[in-house]
Amino acid sequence: MVLVSSPSESSVPLVLRGSATSSATSTSASSGDPLLDRLRTEANEVISSNPALLPLLDNFVLSPKVDTFEDAIANIVAHRLTVFSPAAFPCMVKINGNGNGNGGSSSSSGGGDGGLIPCSPMLLHMLRDALASPELEANHDMSSAIRADAEAIVRRDPACETLLEAIMFFKGFAALVCHRAARRKWPNKDSYGNAMSSEALTDPATTSKSSSSSSTKGDRFTALLLQSQAAAAFGVDIHPAASIGAGVVIDHGTGVVIGETATVGDGCTILHGVTLGGTAKDGSWDRHPKIGQDVLIGAGSSILGNIKVGNGAKIGSGSVVLRPIPSGATAVGAPAKIIGFAKEEKPGSDVDLALDEVEPLVKRNSSSLLSQESSMGSFTSATVATTEDESGEDDDDDGNGSNAGDGKQAEEDDNGSNGKDQKDTATVEDTSSMPPGCREWVAPKSHNRDLCPFRALKCGQGTLVPPGAVTRQTLVAILLQEGCKEDEIGEVYFALLRCTPPRSEARKHGYIPPCTFKEHFPDVAAKFTSISPCRAKAISRGDGKELKLCRRASKAFKKTFKGLQNASITDG
Repeated sequence: MVLVSSPSESSVPLVLRGSATSSATSTSASSGDPLLDRLRTEANEVISSNPALLPLLDNFVLSPKVDTFEDAIANIVAHRLTVFSPAAFPCMVKINGNGNGNGGSSSSSGGGDGGLIPCSPMLLHMLRDALASPELEANHDMSSAIRADAEAIVRRDPACETLLEAIMFFKGFAALVCHRAARRKWPNKDSYGNAMSSEALTDPATTSKSSSSSSTKGDRFTALLLQSQAAAAFGVDIHPAASIGAGVVIDHGTGVVIGETATVGDGCTILHGVTLGGTAKDGSWDRHPKIGQDVLIGAGSSILGNIKVGNGAKIGSGSVVLRPIPSGATAVGAPAKIIGFAKEEKPGSDVDLALDEVEPLVKRNSSSLLSQESSMGSFTSATVATTEDESGEDDDDDGNGSNAGDGKQAEEDDNGSNGKDQKDTATVEDTSSMPPGCREWVAPKSHNRDLCPFRALKCGQGTLVPPGAVTRQTLVAILLQEGCKEDEIGEVYFALLRCTPPRSEARKHGYIPPCTFKEHFPDVAAKFTSISPCRAKAISRGDGKELKLCRRASKAFKKTFKGLQNASITDG
């Protein structure tokens, strides 16, 4: 609701600072701010066809006292929240065309005083202070972030024709402005503006470096007040501690929930009904998703837990994501599974909601291609079994190939039996035979096969794996010995899979050919993990001696490393 007098109520034009002509003339000169100039041009075009909107646009945009784009944003958002929540933000006053709240009657009237635009001075000053704050969120100050947000809406949303309508009517944008202001009020942040965990707050070394300007209890409740009222007004609930990058579009906005420890990278597009939620209270402070840059998240999707979605990924509408999704992947379904590779570099900007720009994870082979592949020679390794591997994971989850049998045999050799409890088998390592400086065996964890994002691949289902080929299960075991996390392992596997020929048996059955592994693993490992270049090269060529693996690992990877040593980059 906007309190603007109707032209029929008075014969005097409803102008706050003169006539329509004088207002337009006063803002005709360039302000030096391209976005503000654009707003004023668009506002004058609107007034020329609908003069009744002059009081509103004069207050928000056209007044000479609105010096910057940020002034206009503060006026608009403060007005929208004040009108929606007069009890939460009392002291209704008019904006006298200068962006400052001055006392006055809350009734509307005609004449030279113009229409009265309700606005809370507390809220207006809060927004203005936040916009002027140098505090960074995801390496951006608030001013640069909202400018990028507004321009992104006009570029990406086909329903948006002007910058003016984006900042005046799009509630996803208004909700982001409120969040960014609330975050500046949120306490318990380090000197870089990052939220601090409860554990970090008890550490004198970190608290001594934390920002003292926003550490009061009152700031916390001010931030929560702004969050709750923005959620009620715009239907977008973003915790003040969440970190959101620049150029982010929350389209439609209704039903979007972003939790306390969630992060969203630059250039993302989030549709309505998206939840970036956490797990139940289990003692872990960091419990929400980490979304990379240029990610597209379709309507109604839920991404739950402290998992990562890599840069340039696409999440289809209605998906439920419970495991990490690698960079450039397209995932759909509940639970989500990876169906292919995003063709575009920045899905968040291109907004391919129909998922037309997706390279299938597995391409169908024609009969001629099958004949061509079969003529390349047969492999001597045995057909992959479709039973569970030694880690307790199903074949669909791990891509269990002939090399997986090495790990099982290693366990049997070390323990005398194939034990089901990985914690027990991992603790009986024969350290007496370990080379100096090597790590103990790290057993892969057991996961529910139905939650594996790579279950679309026919991992371990009746295929022949060439000597030296690296199955997903083997790659998981190798990278676990190097201290890699689940999301890092997924990134490495997906990147290597993308390097394999699209119609090959390797892509279809989810293993990495030895030539592909030797050529690309060092670069991929350097990009997504902290493995040193020397160790990455040693892994790629199967040099177990240089890696100084423990006895169990040496046995588990014996056939794989032997095949890598015998393979060359030029091999088929």
